Amino acid sequence: MNLIDTARMRLRPLAKSDLDSLARIYSDPDVMKYRLYSQPASFEQTQESLQSYLAHWERYGFGRWAVVHKPNQQFIGHCGLENLPILGEVELNYLLAKEYWGRGLTTEAARSLIKYGFETLKLQGLVALAKPENLASLRIMQKIGMQYERVVQLYGVEWVMYAIERHKCIEH
Repeated sequence: MNLIDTARMRLRPLAKSDLDSLARIYSDPDVMKYRLYSQPASFEQTQESLQSYLAHWERYGFGRWAVVHKPNQQFIGHCGLENLPILGEVELNYLLAKEYWGRGLTTEAARSLIKYGFETLKLQGLVALAKPENLASLRIMQKIGMQYERVVQLYGVEWVMYAIERHKCIEH
């Protein structure tokens, strides 16, 4: 599998061995606040999520990447591309441990995956979703060149959807 290196991070496909680190991150109420299920996840719930992420990789050949912070070699979250059949789109998504927020790391990882999606996977477009009150995520979408599309209802939750198209993508 490919690795993606950015200035401060290494991205690699998630692995079963990431479970303990992911469970620590998913147990933080602040991290989980804006996800579909906004409560901290149990170890078993995290294990189910990780299994679904690994199955996505097997099915589609892409998915969520583990984000490893180069200075300390710590697993700090995930950033990835996920097929959303319900929308007929591929979603860019991201989640980092709270202690790494506010440093521009999510923006850096997201930009690298937009490039990967367009240059390697030859995708024509990407979307990103966030709950309307998740202002930090909405700012990241804007910083990486995404444009507001519309509000969508998925799984009984309202989401703001941003999008970027390959032919309109400008190198950031």
